[in-house]
Amino acid sequence: MKLVALALACVALGLVVIACTETATPTNSSTPASAASPPKPVDELAASRANYQKNCEGCHTETGEGGTVKIEDKQIKVPSLKSDHAMKRTDEQLTKMITNGEEQMPAFKDKLKPEEIAAMVKFVRKHFQGK
Repeated sequence: MKLVALALACVALGLVVIACTETATPTNSSTPASAASPPKPVDELAASRANYQKNCEGCHTETGEGGTVKIEDKQIKVPSLKSDHAMKRTDEQLTKMITNGEEQMPAFKDKLKPEEIAAMVKFVRKHFQGK
């Protein structure tokens, strides 16, 4: 009888040891998992914004309003990027204007890659024209 009790105690101890070494996976947790912080939005226009600041802001201003600007001892009237005239132009027309220049605006084909010019058109449309 003592032998049976000892055997049962050993089996019980073995089961306890096995149960303690297994990792439990909760099937229905009442506590919510900690929410990961949402990813920061990617600024798709960051490069265009930097190119605008470097190449365009001096004449068209930070707000895109343009105005009278003194360049090489000449006063020039720089159009607003928010005006109806600018908004009515097609993307292709703006691309051509940035690439080749127009009137007093210099050409940027040697300063910006074609994809940077296309991104600049998107930047102007979104940032200044709300499109």
